[in-house]
Amino acid sequence: MIFAVVCVQFQAKINNASVDKQRPVTAELQVYPDQVKVNGDQYQFIGKNITTGQQVQVYGSLATRQAKQQLLELRQCSRWQIDGQIEPISIATNVNQFDARQYTWSRHVYNQITIDHIQKVTLDSGNTIQSFINWCHQIRSALIHYFATMPAMLKIYCNSLIIGNSDADFSTVMAGVKQLGLIHLFCISGMHVVLFVDLLRKALIYCHFNKETINWLLIMVLPCYLIIGGGSASLIRATLMTELTLIGQIKVFRLQRLDIWSLSLLGGLLYQPLVLLTLGGQLSYLLSLMLQFLPRNGNQLINAILLNLVGLPSILNYIFEWHCLSLFASYLMIPFFSTIIFPTVIISSLAYHWLPVSGLVVNYGLEIFQVAIDWISRLPGMIHFGKPPICGAWILFLLTLFVFLMPQNKKRWLALLAGYCMIFVLIHFPLNGEVTFFDIGQGDSFLIREPLNRRVTMIDTGGQLQFPKQKWAQQVIATDKATKISVNYLKSRGISKIDTLNLSHQDTDHIGFSISILAHMKVDRITFPKGMEKQPNFKNKVLPLAIKQNTKLIPITDQSTVPQLPLQIIHPFKSGHGANEDSVVLGGEFARTTFLFMGDLDRAGERAIMEKYPHLKVDVLKLGHHGSKTASDPSFVQQLDPKLAVISAGRMNRYGHPNQETMTTLKKQRVPAWSTQKFGMISYQYDLFNHSKWVTKLKGDELAWMLQPSNNN
Repeated sequence: MIFAVVCVQFQAKINNASVDKQRPVTAELQVYPDQVKVNGDQYQFIGKNITTGQQVQVYGSLATRQAKQQLLELRQCSRWQIDGQIEPISIATNVNQFDARQYTWSRHVYNQITIDHIQKVTLDSGNTIQSFINWCHQIRSALIHYFATMPAMLKIYCNSLIIGNSDADFSTVMAGVKQLGLIHLFCISGMHVVLFVDLLRKALIYCHFNKETINWLLIMVLPCYLIIGGGSASLIRATLMTELTLIGQIKVFRLQRLDIWSLSLLGGLLYQPLVLLTLGGQLSYLLSLMLQFLPRNGNQLINAILLNLVGLPSILNYIFEWHCLSLFASYLMIPFFSTIIFPTVIISSLAYHWLPVSGLVVNYGLEIFQVAIDWISRLPGMIHFGKPPICGAWILFLLTLFVFLMPQNKKRWLALLAGYCMIFVLIHFPLNGEVTFFDIGQGDSFLIREPLNRRVTMIDTGGQLQFPKQKWAQQVIATDKATKISVNYLKSRGISKIDTLNLSHQDTDHIGFSISILAHMKVDRITFPKGMEKQPNFKNKVLPLAIKQNTKLIPITDQSTVPQLPLQIIHPFKSGHGANEDSVVLGGEFARTTFLFMGDLDRAGERAIMEKYPHLKVDVLKLGHHGSKTASDPSFVQQLDPKLAVISAGRMNRYGHPNQETMTTLKKQRVPAWSTQKFGMISYQYDLFNHSKWVTKLKGDELAWMLQPSNNN
């Protein structure tokens, strides 16, 4: 009942706090120095609006190198008087994309502010409690700057294991750790809190403190560590459980282990009602609960396997893939981590200031350890499972519980294996197919997947235009849009191989993310307009990885025949340079609905197609050049007579796509237009019996304030 009331109040708080569109704002923000992250000429942090008392996600840009240096040297808690734009947190616009809004809501952040101008910065001085919180954040900030002076690998380990801080380097270096499912070792949780308390207890015993005094000191220190450690959901849970255990040890009141877990869950839900909707929250509370029921003197390998299997349905629901070796890696690494790695990192962090050479030695050891992890992660065993349906995930979880309760029962193990096999088959051999238009921003990226995954075809990859900047202003991009959107979606569907990747022409917004696609997916063949292979963009972005992967490279014209391609090549008619006018145009029919994909072909090319194919008709036209007026000639649209036009363009793009002239052409021809700007990911789904339907990620009004005026008609 209490939790139900809290949930209702939390929803009311979200409704009252969230803005529905962008508007100007003048605010005073409370800024903790450890929250500020600088990347090139951009910075961000989570601050508190003093007027409303609400936390906000804040973004800003830096005009000069000096301004960047000043921000990097920020050590004190401060208050910023700012002018800017406040707007809603971005929502997921593609299926199975990470939902930033839900994640930030779980952390009580409901809006974001982009700073236009900083009027004034003053030091923050609060009441006793606020001063204590400020002090903890300043210690964390000092540790971040101290760790930054260390060798690269030691810096990453100290940041992640001691204060729960991760940056772009962490994501790059820990790729192998993530593949093996060992990332929990680098996220401060119960194991780290237990080790921290154990080390601190031993130090206090060495200083001749008695047991009761030590317990009281630990009770007072842990809230400090909760802030210094980053305040993640798993750290909140571990801190609450440890506090309750310590209170029981000094005989204030006695609690059973299950009672302690229950109270920590209640406390976690009261503070973060959405915590169980996050992967970290699910694994933290679920695994800590299951630990209560494992026999202390049982087989440790079996216990490790059972714990891994209990969390597997949640992992597959969020990550979609799993490495078989993670079962044994976890079993071997946890004791090694707790007895060797963690204590060594702690001691090295303390000694580095006085004995820098110790840091170099430890850093070398950590590099060897990381190389070993990366080597193991590359061994065969990665299962591209896909995302199980919700009901399927629950079935797998319940079957795992049955195994957990009686692990010696072979029939229960067989039932669990059969459950995984059945869901694997359903994901990998679906009865439906799809033609999907990804919301990749200002670019094109489309997927054609036939029933039973018979053939998987991708048209373009999207890409991010990079404008020249001075070295100090260049950003480190850990994960690009393709990895977050198209690759993520393919993995969620259990797809690890693309039969044909067609690159329509050489522009970056069409082929820029080819590197990501080739890095994460096996690609059998790449088709592109004949002549594009001579262009620098192709040679730099596509060729190296394609050669490494033994991908077939096939230059094409309308006379070419490509095996396993479920599309007809309409254009180009001759060899060119891979420019807009050389764009590959593809047509195909799926469940009695015909499609035409135009690339960035201009009006002259459209008229040439009209001359060669005077009777060409289509049901769905993917407009050329993102709805630019350089394409979609009125006579061309009239001849094709489409029932629907699809536009792939970025919100608030600098080019004004789709152009009003194009939208007027469609209106005159009575052709409805769906844009990824308005509807997010657009998907045409069909089955083996030619039944079909259209599905969009958004309803169309969620991001109305971000659209071009022509798209709001």
